[in-house]
Amino acid sequence: MKKILSVSKLFFGLAVLGVICFSSIFPSCSVSTASISDVKVCTSLNGNECGSDASSFHSDAPVIYCSANLKNAPADTKVTFDWKHDGESFGKADVTSGSGVVQSSYKPPSTFPPGKYSVTIKLAVDNSTPVTKEFTVE
Repeated sequence: MKKILSVSKLFFGLAVLGVICFSSIFPSCSVSTASISDVKVCTSLNGNECGSDASSFHSDAPVIYCSANLKNAPADTKVTFDWKHDGESFGKADVTSGSGVVQSSYKPPSTFPPGKYSVTIKLAVDNSTPVTKEFTVE
């Protein structure tokens, strides 16, 4: 009987040790039900979001905006916008928000070089799938 009790204490101790080790190895895992939808790019905002979506812009556009709906997000959810030209990142913006519209913009130093552009939006949670919106500048 004492041997069974000792084995039980050993298994319990190992289980507690396993939980402590696991939680110290993976403390930053973060999952969420937050999601991004209705991503649009435009040259002027309707309030704080793009009223319509454009797929092409002129190189002399003064600014390009990207807006999206953030759903099921707790306050202080971090959203990253990664702007790219021909696959090369040229700007990142981090926005902290709860559910609602999130937006970012890019204003070039002079004009936008012609080519293929994209903006990728990613939530700072482990189960987030980035959303990429592609457009061109002519």
